[in-house]
Amino acid sequence: MSPTAERATLAPDPTSDTGAVPVLAVRAGQEVYGFPLSSVREILVPPPIAEVPRAPESVLGVISVRGQIITLLDLPKMLDLELEQTTPYGRVLLIDNGDELIGVAVDSVIQVYRMEPGQIEYATAMSAELSDYVVGVGRISTQSNAEHDEMLILIDPVALLGG
Repeated sequence: MSPTAERATLAPDPTSDTGAVPVLAVRAGQEVYGFPLSSVREILVPPPIAEVPRAPESVLGVISVRGQIITLLDLPKMLDLELEQTTPYGRVLLIDNGDELIGVAVDSVIQVYRMEPGQIEYATAMSAELSDYVVGVGRISTQSNAEHDEMLILIDPVALLGG
């Protein structure tokens, strides 16, 4: 397993005095998801996609990144969301799953949050299907509405993408 994949769970940033975890927030459909920043190798504008015949529904195809062929996955379909993609994906995340780089198509990248330990509620009572790759929920305080926190579904990319 690569060093990046070993850090892909919600491990604190070693430079943080408070144990904060850097998380990349992305939008897929109406939901906001968070990937550990340590697992994200690169963020790309979607390159041309070559479709793969008889591939699973969650596989959009393959892309070429600097000569390397990378499988491109549809995040909403990986999460079994009942969502029809009506617009092209806005970004591709290159995720290190331990064995290879995998492309994950998302609608947009929001920002990197430094999640303090008190902002993360770990998943313990979720359905068996979700608990395999959902680490928990992060609560982000928003400037516009201090009464309501924004929820960020925290994904374990190694569990979701294999590795």
